[in-house]
This record gives sequence, structure tokens and C-alpha cells, in this order.
Amino acid sequence: MSEQIKNAIKENPYQFENEFMTVKFQQGLPPEVGINGVQVEDVIEVAIAKLESYQSGPLACSENTAAIQALTVAKDALKRRRQRRMLQGVFNTMSPHVERTEDVLDEFSATGA
Repeated sequence: MSEQIKNAIKENPYQFENEFMTVKFQQGLPPEVGINGVQVEDVIEVAIAKLESYQSGPLACSENTAAIQALTVAKDALKRRRQRRMLQGVFNTMSPHVERTEDVLDEFSATGA
């Protein structure tokens, strides 16, 4: 990621703008302020769709496939995050979620060792 993008997001975490694009991220919790921007997942979906359009034409290549796969992994990770937040009752709040849901005090080995 370029320093320019990092600095722009630090300066205004809700909007990124340059000569060619504007991305307006959700500002505030949707139940409180409504939907007023996109989520990171939406931006990933746009990137996947663009790469898939390349794949259906003369620009198809293995690198596009790899990029689509990586973006899909990112999208899936964010989906798991959302699901975990919903299960823990902290979705659409500013409260953090617990990353490990198993009992960390129990000694457990999947291999039985």
C-alpha cells in the first residue's frame, strides 16, 4: 500500500479520494445513522468483479486468478468476523469481539497427543 493511501486514510478514515476515484466508507453504526457509505467487503467485491471481467477476455491470466483467490480469502475472513460478532452479540456496536471462542483453559489436542 502506498504511503499516500495510508496517510489519506489516517487523515480521514471515512473517505479516500484521488484524481480517479472516491471511496466513501460507512461512518457510524447503521442502526444509529443509517447506511451512508460502503464497507471494506463492498470494495473487495468491486475488485473481484473487475478481475473477473479481465478473466473473461484477452487479459485472462494466472495472476488474475491468484488475485481473485486472495481477495476471496479476505472477503471470507471478513464474513467470519461478521458472523462471530453476530454470535457474540456485538455486531453493529463498537465493542470488540472475542477472537477465540473455545475455552482456552481446557487442554485439548486435535491429535490426541
